[in-house]
Amino acid sequence: MASKQYYGIKYPFLRDGFQKFYVDTNDSVKEKVRSQLMHIVFTPKTQRIRMPEFGTDLIKHIFSQNDETTWESIKTEVRESVSRWANNITLNNISVVKNDENEAEIFVRLDYSVMEGNKVSNDSIVVQL
Repeated sequence: MASKQYYGIKYPFLRDGFQKFYVDTNDSVKEKVRSQLMHIVFTPKTQRIRMPEFGTDLIKHIFSQNDETTWESIKTEVRESVSRWANNITLNNISVVKNDENEAEIFVRLDYSVMEGNKVSNDSIVVQL
């Protein structure tokens, strides 16, 4: 028996007339998974009333030093949250780099794979923190 995977609200939110806010069954798996990852990464823990552990604590790194120690903490935080809340996604690699033009800005690249029936699809997403 196939296991069901539920997807939530699309992310990022757009204000475009009658924009669909919920993930549609016609949307590609790639788009659904990206939306799911964005929700997990950008939702601060304790924001959801009945799910206080959902999301990440990346907000605590806003004023942290932009160094290897902070990067490792970010990687750990993202890895733990994604493995807990998105069991259909396998993180293959997490890379953190700083912006050369703005020292306070960092980018996190998530390389992941998703099982679609018998096929495994690989993709990546880059988020700016």
